[in-house]
Formats: sequence, C-alpha cells, structure tokens
Amino acid sequence: MSRAVVTASTVAGHRALVLENRHLRATILPSLGGRVWTLEDIVRKRQWIWHRDGVPLVACAPGAEYDEVWAGGWEELFPNDAAGVFEGRDLPDHGEWWTMAWEAVEESDDRSTCVRLTAKAEIVKAECTKEFRLDHDASALSVSYRIRSLESKPFNFLFKQHLPIRISPACELVLPGGRVEPVDPAFGNIITDAAPGEWPGRGDLRAIPAATSCAREFVYIRDLPAAWCGIDDRDHHASLRMEYDGRVMPFVWLFLSYGGWRDTYTAVLEPCTNVPKDLATASRLGQSAVLQPGGEFATSVTVRLSALEPTA
Repeated sequence: MSRAVVTASTVAGHRALVLENRHLRATILPSLGGRVWTLEDIVRKRQWIWHRDGVPLVACAPGAEYDEVWAGGWEELFPNDAAGVFEGRDLPDHGEWWTMAWEAVEESDDRSTCVRLTAKAEIVKAECTKEFRLDHDASALSVSYRIRSLESKPFNFLFKQHLPIRISPACELVLPGGRVEPVDPAFGNIITDAAPGEWPGRGDLRAIPAATSCAREFVYIRDLPAAWCGIDDRDHHASLRMEYDGRVMPFVWLFLSYGGWRDTYTAVLEPCTNVPKDLATASRLGQSAVLQPGGEFATSVTVRLSALEPTA
C-alpha cells in the first residue's frame, strides 16, 4: 500500500472509518464521540488501544455516568471532566464530546489522507472540528482540533486527551520528567508520599505490574521539560509517543488501574489544559482554559508508533 486510504467498515454495528497506510491502521467511530477504537502498529503487530471487557460499545446520551458505560477507545474531553454546576451550566460527567455524533468527510492530496469530523456542542455552544491526518508513508497519526465559540460571553473550559493503553507487565510508562502530584491521595496506592515529587514519583510510576496487583493511581504531572508522554512494550519491541502542544496543554494526567479500579487493567495518557479536574477550582486558581465570544481554540496532537530502541 503506497498511499494512505480510508475504507468503510463497522464495529459492533456502528459505522467505522479505517484510515491506514502500510505502517499504521486507525479505526474511527464518528457516531460515538469520534473516538479512535483501534490504533495498530502494522509492522510490529501491536494494537495499542484498550477496550473494557463486559461493557458494550453503545451510544450514550449527555449526562450518562461515564464510569458505568466506559467501553474504551481514544476520546477527548470538552468542556469539562468532573460533573457539576458552573457558570450557570449543568456540566455532564466527562463533558459532552464523548457522547456527540460527528459528521465525517474524507480527502486526500499528494502528501496525506484525512478524515475530518465536525459537530456542534450544546453545553457550551461551539462549532467543533477534529481532523485525523495520516501521511502516505508515515507511522504517525496527527489530529488537529478547532473549537469556535458561539457564546455571547467568555467561558472557562477543559480540553483533554483520554487515550487508554492496552498494557502488560512488559510495558513501561515513559515521560521526559516533571513534577508528580496525586489527584486524590486516598485513591492511589502506588505513590508512597502525597507530597509533589519529581517523575517517576515516590513508588516509581514507570513500572507496570500484573493485573492481579490491585494497584491504582491517579496523578497530575506539571513542569514537563518536553511535551510528550508514552509507553514502551518490550514484548513487541514497540513504542508509542503522544506529542502535544505544551503551551496549550501544559499538564499531563495519568489514570493507572492495574486491577485496582473496577477490575480494569489500563494506563490512560491525558495531556490537558487544566489542573485540577474540577473546573471551578481550576478557574479560581488561574489554571483553566478560557474562550472568548467568537474566539477559537486550536491545538493538535501526534501519536507516533515506532520500534523500541535497544537499551545500552
């Protein structure tokens, strides 16, 4: 296959668009939040995205309890994470994007092939676009986002990646550094000291234990010296790196469940505009994104798949 192409398919009865070249294959579900359901390194035969056993892949209405219906897939959160009333709006659990149905168009040029999704958000009124682009001979999927406010007043918001990785004890979390802080010291059982510390934190978050460990942790990471995060897999000799705009998303959240949260086994990579997850608190601390009337928020991420570099 010399060029990237898009083919139609279905996943659990839902329309799917498969964007692929000879290196990478991504399955996109427009009607289910525009999530990426699979992301496969074709060369190393490694599918990276986690799916939750026993939870069906279904469309959900805004206001659904996310933890009950979370089936997996790479999603984005907008305009919030934690549910609550803020700025006169009743913000749904994990925001609105994951429940939205998106319109899709495809296009191709001499360099790449693209799937462009568009939708209108209603919780905060906005025109939303996300564009998946795959170069014809590349092992990286780039996603560009644009949100244009249709509101008459400024509003605070959160925008966050939510990429759950299919893991094993042969995997290791990889970050360039930064300051680690538990989201809720009562939730986690890996970090041994709740005080902020340097990556990989007290308890060493790099290592991924077996699913039977019942370990879990949820942390914010700030002051990263470079804007990327990722996972290495020794069994498949494969690496995944998510590169993002650190000026727009200066924080990375990590949600880690190694059997310790609802029997799930995944590590979720979450570059984000905000800290903490509560939008009202982030706004009060000056750590929230803000969009002006008629203004646009734009950012992009690239997920790069490659061979694992041998250790010295």
